[in-house]
Amino acid sequence: MGALFLAAAISAGVASYGWRYRDEPSGRWFIALTVSAGCWSLFEAFFLLADSPFTRLLWFALEPVPAESSVFFTLLFALEIAGYERWVSRRTAALLAVWPVLTIAGVTTNALGVHALLWESLSFATAGGITATEVVPGPLFWADVVYSYVAIGAALVVLGIHCLRSRQIYRKQALVLFVAILTPAVVGAVYLLRPFMPANPIAVSFAATSSLLAVGLSRYRILDISPIARDLVIERMADPVIVVDRKARLADSNPAARALFDVSHSSLGSALADAFDPETVEALESGGELRVVDDNGEARHFEVDRSAVTDGRDAVRGHLHILHDITERRVRERWFRALTENASDLIFVLDADGSVTYLSDSAAQTLGTDEDPSEVQSLRRFLHPDDEDAAIETFREALQRPDEDATAELRFRSSTRGWRVFGVRCRNLLDDPVVGGVVVNAQDVTDRRKHEQQLETFANVVSHDLRNPLNVAEGYLELVKEADRPDPDHVERIESAHERMGEIIADVLALARGGTVDEHETVSLDAVAAEAWTNVETGAATLDIEESASFDADRTRLLQLFENLFRNSIEHVGDGVTVTVGATPDGFFVADDGPGVPPADRPKLFESGFTTADDGTGFGLAIVRTIADAHGWSVGYEDVADAGARFVIRGVERAGDSAQEPSPASSDDA
Repeated sequence: MGALFLAAAISAGVASYGWRYRDEPSGRWFIALTVSAGCWSLFEAFFLLADSPFTRLLWFALEPVPAESSVFFTLLFALEIAGYERWVSRRTAALLAVWPVLTIAGVTTNALGVHALLWESLSFATAGGITATEVVPGPLFWADVVYSYVAIGAALVVLGIHCLRSRQIYRKQALVLFVAILTPAVVGAVYLLRPFMPANPIAVSFAATSSLLAVGLSRYRILDISPIARDLVIERMADPVIVVDRKARLADSNPAARALFDVSHSSLGSALADAFDPETVEALESGGELRVVDDNGEARHFEVDRSAVTDGRDAVRGHLHILHDITERRVRERWFRALTENASDLIFVLDADGSVTYLSDSAAQTLGTDEDPSEVQSLRRFLHPDDEDAAIETFREALQRPDEDATAELRFRSSTRGWRVFGVRCRNLLDDPVVGGVVVNAQDVTDRRKHEQQLETFANVVSHDLRNPLNVAEGYLELVKEADRPDPDHVERIESAHERMGEIIADVLALARGGTVDEHETVSLDAVAAEAWTNVETGAATLDIEESASFDADRTRLLQLFENLFRNSIEHVGDGVTVTVGATPDGFFVADDGPGVPPADRPKLFESGFTTADDGTGFGLAIVRTIADAHGWSVGYEDVADAGARFVIRGVERAGDSAQEPSPASSDDA
């Protein structure tokens, strides 16, 4: 009697433990099986304890309900757990349930005396408080025995096949289920051949069956994700593999995964949050990229390939995660990213429509984009309007000739330096699976173009401006050689030609050095201006210094700047000009009292070779601009009413206000 109650209690405990799997098809059949087995043991105990013929007959008639249900649910559970779930449909369950329903109905009608198909005679005898049954079975009883053993045999066959086909944990899982189902079948067969106890031993054997099921639940996870998922996992696979069930529990893992995450078989069935760190859980759930630091402290990168695991009814039973090691690829990508982002060249990637898909950091910084570089859609707003047609033509050329580079020179607006000229090279890599776009490399060639222009200007000076005085000197030199007594006028002409050549050479050298400055020192505006004034042939011209200031500069180059401005005023106004020098809040100015510069000539004032004087080289103001640029300053022209020409240098950082005494050149006028 105690064995029956023990079997019922174990069955109830196993059923309650399996309740959390009630949403799984195999879980529902498992719960139904264990509940039926527990009820069978419990009904048998109540039958043996019955103290009246009516009560005994009642429990005897009720006992076939859990008995038939146990056989029915055993077959369905075995088909489901062994991977034959496609056979477990509503139609199949209905067909398999026909015989149990007929048998239960036959028991009821047999007990009411309608027929004697299940038993021909039935009597009860009580001895020592235990009820014994004497029954003569009818033909329907033996038919039910055949049905039961056919159903149990089918369950054992599918479990046996599953056991042979499975690996490791699932083979042990199938073996436990096989023994658990086989035990009551063997006990029942022996009891039919030779009854050996007053109680039905099948109901008692459920204590062993339920114990085996408990072991299967706790150790071999028989109700976790369908074992069919194991067929997708290669045990010796180099990539880590993790199987997760619908409840976000760890269902399985291969050796590579266990070594990577330091998990063991004991972790199977536990929640992902308990088995892995939050970053790993997030990557598994989203199917993204995962970074893992190994025991050596080295970071490894994995790409998580997440796919659903479905059963024969296409129902999702869980997810399979294969982790592909992409560490080497990420190292190469970081190297390439560091190379492109730290390059001085601007790098863009455009799609077939010309939209930006990638913008390097150097490009974003140079262009001064005020948003995320990935959100820049077009380069048009950074491109000079006059160069748009050339840019479109170059892009089309790259599309049409993928095997050749398309080149052009285009102007882009720099956020700090204004319009700059870039040598652009386009390569069509739209068919490249990695790039998938047109790669544009733009190199700043503005300074190179300026140098080339300077070289061209120097060549013109040598071939034209310098050749003229040289020809004059050579001509008069021949006259001097031919004359018995040299004409003083001829000698003077030679001297003048040599002086002119000296001036041109000095200007060319100054212009060539325009982009460089030597060491800075703190200079005083009035002192440098006064010194420069003495270096120029000023004649009757006057220098007036209104206000002085101190700032850092290359003194030698600054002297050249003032000398050229002073010489420009004297050459264009005359030696009666008054030149004024003074400080401004962000620099200084040089002005004269001449007629000023005509509006038509102002745009070309600072270009090399431009001059309105008959004997000018056109380098004076170009030298002023290059010296200002070399210091990081800017120079501009202002036409002030009734004040002549005014040249203003801006962007000068003062070293401190200067409280200088008035210079000798201006003290008398003050």
